[in-house]
Amino acid sequence: MPQVTLDATLEKLYGRDSSYGPQGQIALVLCAASSEIAPTSRLLRNTKYLYQDSTFSSTPQHISSEEHDKLQRIVAIKYLSLVPQHDAFAAGKMPVILFDPQNSGKRTIGAKEEAEKTMNSLIAEQRPSLLFFPGPGEISMEENSIDLLAAKMELDELERFPLAIDLDTHYFLNSKAALCTSGLPRLHASNDLVPESCTGTRGRWLSDRIAEILARVSAQPIPFVLKNQQTFGGGGTFVISSSDDLLKLKADLSTRILPKLLSEVNSSNAHLKPATLILSEMITNPIGDWGLTFFVTRTGESVFLAATRQIVGSTKAWIGSKVSYLAQDSLRHKFNPIMLKIGAWLHRYGYFGPCGADILETAGGNDDGNTSTTMQIVDLNVRTSGSLVLGLLKGHFSVRKSLHEASSFSITVKMTREEFVEKFEDEFADGKMIVVSWFEDVESGISYGNIITGAPDEGTLDEKVAKVKQMASEIHF
Repeated sequence: MPQVTLDATLEKLYGRDSSYGPQGQIALVLCAASSEIAPTSRLLRNTKYLYQDSTFSSTPQHISSEEHDKLQRIVAIKYLSLVPQHDAFAAGKMPVILFDPQNSGKRTIGAKEEAEKTMNSLIAEQRPSLLFFPGPGEISMEENSIDLLAAKMELDELERFPLAIDLDTHYFLNSKAALCTSGLPRLHASNDLVPESCTGTRGRWLSDRIAEILARVSAQPIPFVLKNQQTFGGGGTFVISSSDDLLKLKADLSTRILPKLLSEVNSSNAHLKPATLILSEMITNPIGDWGLTFFVTRTGESVFLAATRQIVGSTKAWIGSKVSYLAQDSLRHKFNPIMLKIGAWLHRYGYFGPCGADILETAGGNDDGNTSTTMQIVDLNVRTSGSLVLGLLKGHFSVRKSLHEASSFSITVKMTREEFVEKFEDEFADGKMIVVSWFEDVESGISYGNIITGAPDEGTLDEKVAKVKQMASEIHF
């Protein structure tokens, strides 16, 4: 199979500020965080920096040991292999720290071998140095000549390490409440904040607080969107379009989500307001649903990487992205004003690194230079995003192969990587399809993968994606 050359890498983007002064060797920690369950016996669940993904929002408070083990295995696969492999594909020649998705010392798959096989698709000059550790406690900085860690998400266990960005600051920048108060162009929203301290019986406080929130939600005009403070992959976001949706939301909030969420507020994280809930308007007919990816340098420069179209599933959760490479020059101009505003806001807090922004484009002008449409930020993902790699393949797909449209999406299939590649042998042989992450769970016989495929036009692309999904299922985070 032909090797892939990316248009840019995180290594080169971090190195743009070499004249700014020495910053030392940065190593990336690209796994996702779980506040529902410990992914492995060596990586604890987050209890300070709470994240409400779909697992947190949908899992009952009490599950059987068999259900626990199954959930733990799936979370480990997604968060410790699928997500970090994808992001590491864009790293370039810099250290990337990965944690082994194993439980109680039992290897469920050759995670190291899978990751190396994925990275071997890249030219040698752009392959990251993969460093595997059982968990954060075993990270050896000095031995690997690492000065700073740059984390995708704020793992509790990284607090003791020297970091590119303070975890409290990083968590704040990713929060929905921060966006509400940022002054950036966004959807109209209001906060329901949990008190930083409480008095009286804990059970009574929880009951009273749940009743207050349910009353506020009941009074919100339909349609609306309810979001948790910190979400991941579309989890923790509830789209309410009807009275039936509202009834289900209230039942889920009262019996599962709020008792769990409010119980996690403690002295270590109360200042972060992790149980904040955001009520926002719902845009029913947007002109465009965009994913903007860019990089903020240490000096505050914002470097445009791509503007992609979001693909959402039946649950309104993000499941993939599409890109039109020939449109990127015009999209760079279109999104430059809002990108610069976001970048300047992040720079004020000392952030440097990759960033993604989910943006809705609606009819009506604004002060961003787009006289016919309005750009409104739905979410900020101040980290590596799911469409990062897709935007870096213009040279590979469009310039060298005249494949001007491409899509990135995650799948599960009951076959090995080799069997999947064989099914699409011609596509892989011609460099028209790329595996950017793969994990074979030998226990279940299911493989989890992230695929990018290119095509000369959008119609052909849709046909190619549909062909893959005929034999696969979509992955939701």
